[in-house]
Amino acid sequence: MLIKHAEGYKHVKCFGLYGTYDDALEWLKTPEIEAKPKTILWLGSSLGNFKRHEVPPFLAGFGAVLQTGDTMLIGIDSCKDPERVYHAYNDRGGVTHKFILNGLKHANALMGEEAFDIQDWEAIGEYDEQAGRHHAFVAPRKDTVVDGVHIKQGERVRVEESYKYSREEAKELWELAKLAENVVWANSKGDYGLHFVSKPAMFFPTKPEEYAANPVPSLTEWRELWTAWDAVTKDMIPEEELLSKPIKLRNECIFYLGHIPTFLDIHIARATDGKPSDPAYFWKIFERGVDPDVEDPTQCHAHSEVPESWPPLETILKFQETVRQKVEALYTSGEAESNGRMSRALWIGFEHEAMHLETLLYMLIQSDKVLPPPGTKLPDFSAFAAQSETLATANEWFTIPEADIDIGLEDPENDFETKRYFGWDNERPHRSAHVKSFRAKARPITNGEYATYLSKTGKTAIPASWCEQPYSNAKDLTTGKRDSVVNGHHEGVNASPQSITEGKFVRTVYGTVPLKFVMGWPVVASYDELAGCAHWMGGRIPTMEEARSIYSYVDSMKPEFESSLGNRIPAVNGHLINEGVFETPPSRALSNGDSGAVSSLNPRNLFVDLEGTNVGFKHWHPVSVVEKGNKLCGQSDLGGVWEWTSTVLEKHDGFEPMELYPGYTADFFDGKHNVTLGGSWATHPRIAGRKTFVNWYQRNYPYVWAGARIVSDV
Repeated sequence: MLIKHAEGYKHVKCFGLYGTYDDALEWLKTPEIEAKPKTILWLGSSLGNFKRHEVPPFLAGFGAVLQTGDTMLIGIDSCKDPERVYHAYNDRGGVTHKFILNGLKHANALMGEEAFDIQDWEAIGEYDEQAGRHHAFVAPRKDTVVDGVHIKQGERVRVEESYKYSREEAKELWELAKLAENVVWANSKGDYGLHFVSKPAMFFPTKPEEYAANPVPSLTEWRELWTAWDAVTKDMIPEEELLSKPIKLRNECIFYLGHIPTFLDIHIARATDGKPSDPAYFWKIFERGVDPDVEDPTQCHAHSEVPESWPPLETILKFQETVRQKVEALYTSGEAESNGRMSRALWIGFEHEAMHLETLLYMLIQSDKVLPPPGTKLPDFSAFAAQSETLATANEWFTIPEADIDIGLEDPENDFETKRYFGWDNERPHRSAHVKSFRAKARPITNGEYATYLSKTGKTAIPASWCEQPYSNAKDLTTGKRDSVVNGHHEGVNASPQSITEGKFVRTVYGTVPLKFVMGWPVVASYDELAGCAHWMGGRIPTMEEARSIYSYVDSMKPEFESSLGNRIPAVNGHLINEGVFETPPSRALSNGDSGAVSSLNPRNLFVDLEGTNVGFKHWHPVSVVEKGNKLCGQSDLGGVWEWTSTVLEKHDGFEPMELYPGYTADFFDGKHNVTLGGSWATHPRIAGRKTFVNWYQRNYPYVWAGARIVSDV
């Protein structure tokens, strides 16, 4: 039938393939198929018929044979309403039960005898709320014998299981299969959807045991970071734009291509008392970039000399390859792990590159010349808006209890013998703080709420993340727009007047998106802009200690929440499966800080589980947070933006500048910078997940990817 309907197509041909899923995998591996662009359609929500523990490796098998940019369209049933699920499988007309019993007739045909007397059997369907599944059985109405097997009256023979996956559980499936979710086209209730996922160019895990298994990043981690860096620098910046300054306060784009390998080369040389890689003069022009005062750009910390002209791109890339080969040699020789000085140098270089990957991206997003990320599909932002609209909940207040919290870690810079996790100078030393009880909103301020604030107060200045002139960078990609998806969220998220959204757009790496489609995203703005909005909304921005208290409180509730769920399904391969969420037996994290030198080096003592968060390029843009209104957001869980705090970056008791990088923090003790915590969609998990990491920006700096939540005194 399908082939017949496809006869009129000029560019699409249909062929029948007969075989098992394993046969399909082998076919996809064949040379003539492997290199072709592919989309795998799996529309019938058949994943639900697998055991939960079987699904991730099954999907991973398909993911392994896909090429970067290949996609899958997968149907997922997310309905867990017991009444609705039960009647869907046990209809009042008995059609489904007749269908099940017909299977016994087919068995008779295959066996060549009347092994099953249909009159003596009944079909039974039940919804198992704890396991989140419907299962169907057949059972004899009296004792019977089938093919020599005695079956007692009422004994159940399982016929089918159909597991349901919540939105969070579906995200976990993609994570375990190393696939990236692009968009979900869902029904009006949001409980059944077609999930469009793809094979990403790079993949960063969210479990501490994976993203921070050891203090020193592995060579595999380096290569994944290099893949990300190359994707941005080689595929997203047109060569003619390398000398441009998307943000006038920063260096030209080409500077960062030379800065990253030069900085790493300097620290490798210091650790080995070595010499610069050729060309040696790179140390003079690429060691440190500019980050001047926003109000007075003539005021700037010490930085490298700016040459009359930058070296050719080919020379810079050759130097980059030389330094990368140095890194690989250090791992091959074992010195990366055995030499404590080198271990710290490599860690510094790794996190420095990860930070600048994000810096370069928030610069590029201010340009209308930036190209779309390689291996990705243009997101259907209108579909995202529709899902956001369906799942939105009121932004609730949560009372955060009075607490003593831990801040920072112990990391003696000159101790090269003790194996421990490292931290920057502002993370040291370990200390504590007493935080009084306060109230906090569940999630951050959204674009919709900020638009309403501008409308009600008569302000006309918009954040730098918005613009009033649309442009498209994805000229070869198109996606439909559902203009009906406008406004209507709870608590004014999308309830602002139509005039506010007209002529307003939000910048992304794919070009601009109409503001009406991203009203549920966290608003990205400067501290000064968000502080005014928070005050107008009846609150304030939390201090650093209050934000960490929120994170600690969220972490402390996780074991209690998991325990309350119980072990829904027995342990499988050493993992517990609770409501379909696969995780290792919980290891309770300490409160936002630890010495970093615990004997077992348990990553969860210092790093949080980032499952379900929008960090590490899960999406190349922020995502809606309006569905998080009834759940207190923890660290790095603000939809893909950093979290502003009202705490000014200043020298704390016990602070000592890093010997290897003395100006890292100290150069910014000017009273103009505020602390930000967490991470954005482009933050590496090692940074976004570390409980002690501290970031900062000038309060009036408009380009940072940071948002804010509202708190108030009790």
